Amino acid sequence: MNTRDKIIHDFAEWTAFSATRSGCPIKSRDTVYPLIRTPNYEALLTGDEIIQDEFNSWHRDNTLAICHKENRLPVGWAAKLINVYLKTRIYIANQGRKGLITCIHPPIDNGLWNGIMEKYGNDQKIISQTHIVNRIKDITTYDTYQTIIEGCQLIAKRRNCSLIEVEELWQGTEI
Repeated sequence: MNTRDKIIHDFAEWTAFSATRSGCPIKSRDTVYPLIRTPNYEALLTGDEIIQDEFNSWHRDNTLAICHKENRLPVGWAAKLINVYLKTRIYIANQGRKGLITCIHPPIDNGLWNGIMEKYGNDQKIISQTHIVNRIKDITTYDTYQTIIEGCQLIAKRRNCSLIEVEELWQGTEI
């Protein structure tokens, strides 16, 4: 691994670990870092162009692998670990296979839910999917998670942006 790749990889792991600071049922470095390292990210970083179905299958398998490894972690938190890691490596650092940037999911959390509610609160079609639950710990099945992502896809379509760019609605830094 070259120097730039190592810096990006280490920072991506740190950002994913940092996402556990608020509300995650596990917070220990010794527990969280091995979970972040569970997915086979190389499958996304090298190879030919990726399509959404391939990414979705990869995401589901690896989210559930994290949950299987640590049963205290619900699907919502496992997905958030993956999504924050990928946001850093794929969206911010522009790494990965061709087409991947359009496939990755926004990290789901209160900041994003609040932003979606503020912008789309009157749109029952979107809210009925994105707000099927309203806490990460309540995303206990991948089907529930997928419903939220489908709501985010509706937003992306309306905004004419990629799925990850729904993240612009995130309100985590507002005072």
